[in-house]
Amino acid sequence: MKTVRKRMIIGMFIIIGIMVCSCGMKKNNSDESKDITLKSKPELVLNERQKEILEEVGLPTDAEELDSSQQEAIIAIDEMLTEIEKKYNTSFSYAGYIAPGPLEHEQLIAYPTEGSSRDTFTVTRGKENGKYVYEDEYMNVAIRKDFSSYMTDLARQVFKTEAVKVYAEVTETTLVEVPSEEKMYNGAVGSKNYIYIDSEYINQQDFQSYVDELEKMLYQNELYGISEIILLKNDEIENLDEYNYSYYDISDSYIEWKEISVQRYES
Repeated sequence: MKTVRKRMIIGMFIIIGIMVCSCGMKKNNSDESKDITLKSKPELVLNERQKEILEEVGLPTDAEELDSSQQEAIIAIDEMLTEIEKKYNTSFSYAGYIAPGPLEHEQLIAYPTEGSSRDTFTVTRGKENGKYVYEDEYMNVAIRKDFSSYMTDLARQVFKTEAVKVYAEVTETTLVEVPSEEKMYNGAVGSKNYIYIDSEYINQQDFQSYVDELEKMLYQNELYGISEIILLKNDEIENLDEYNYSYYDISDSYIEWKEISVQRYES
């Protein structure tokens, strides 16, 4: 499944990314001004990572066979990967690229090399005072697993059973590193949470009261976002994991489904 997800991500972003450059990723031999521009620039020597990325997306690994937009794209991708690796002292891999344009910021889509290609995040690059500035959403990915564990603990306290699974997708955070204590998540994270409970351990008539109690707990801990709470048929929860929950068809597998929205109060 990791391979399938990666292909999907690459396919999507290549279409709207590198190929969005003026003439796309296909070389236009009739564009004489482009050829002149290429010849006037110093010869580009591709490093191994650049070659691997080009090969991965089906492009030549010989710099002379790339047009100017392709050369600019592969240089930008490598620079942005290098910058984010320095920031977090972690190795990242390429998943997609969006070239800068009138309506688009330059963006790299990456994921932790030692992680899963499902954990993609965006790096945006712009310029201020002639220098590149970077913004990234890596912390949304970095804290996802621990934050899901925290949400699981809270849900188990409310529903008074261990037969609970929570998969959180962090949408925003003010954290700059993975917290050393769970309470540090409070007030610092916005998320979309998928909370599954095995109905064998829950009285259906009491389900709404449990949901109300969970909503109160989330407000008390300033854990903002949308939560879907799904009461599953007996033993159906065993079929769910962090890799399949997002597309697992539970249309015939749940008894009740509630949604709560916990929003930050505006002062």
